[in-house]
Amino acid sequence: MTFSHRSKLVSVFVALIASAGSLVAEETAPPVGDPVNKDIATAIAKGDLEDVRRHAAADPSCLNPKDPKARAPLDLAILRNKTDITLVLLSLKADPNRKDNSKSTPLHHAVTRNNPQIVTALLKAGAKPNELDKSGWTPLHHAAAKNQLETTKALLDGGADPMTLSLLGGTPLHEAAPGGSKELILLLLKAKVDPSVRSKQGVTALDLAKKHDNKEAIAILSK
Repeated sequence: MTFSHRSKLVSVFVALIASAGSLVAEETAPPVGDPVNKDIATAIAKGDLEDVRRHAAADPSCLNPKDPKARAPLDLAILRNKTDITLVLLSLKADPNRKDNSKSTPLHHAVTRNNPQIVTALLKAGAKPNELDKSGWTPLHHAAAKNQLETTKALLDGGADPMTLSLLGGTPLHEAAPGGSKELILLLLKAKVDPSVRSKQGVTALDLAKKHDNKEAIAILSK
């Protein structure tokens, strides 16, 4: 193998690594969007409750920006896992149902952070639990797919409907079946999800459990 061939192979390998890294970053990074008020965004990042209150009082309109591309303070607080600030913003009438440019609600963001306390606070403030985001999933679909037992409990306790279908016709049980724990599968079944539902691809939750060899799910769903 010549030096030029080796160089080309190295370049391809580096490019593949860079590509993989960017995919991970895209999956885990908070959604894009500039904060509508940079002062309150800074206060949220610092965890400064008094500054958050002060900036919200000075500019109340910043709490619920009309532009879906703008990052609302409530979204920022949730994405930073600032539970206390989230509660303050909700008390100041931040909209728990505002959708961003990816059609995600604050509840969707709370699920990405696996924070059942914030989920419960949002639901008590009037958050609608069954909204679909751009990917066609409810917060419950996301929680089930991520095997988030406590967050799933919080959503169900707050009124999430386990029979709300995704855009592809799947229930949250479909998303839990490939890798969800026994406890999660049983929780969804107790909430009256129908395991016989077939998605638009014609598959049941049991089919997916078998495909991914989730033995605990297979044992439960085969009964």
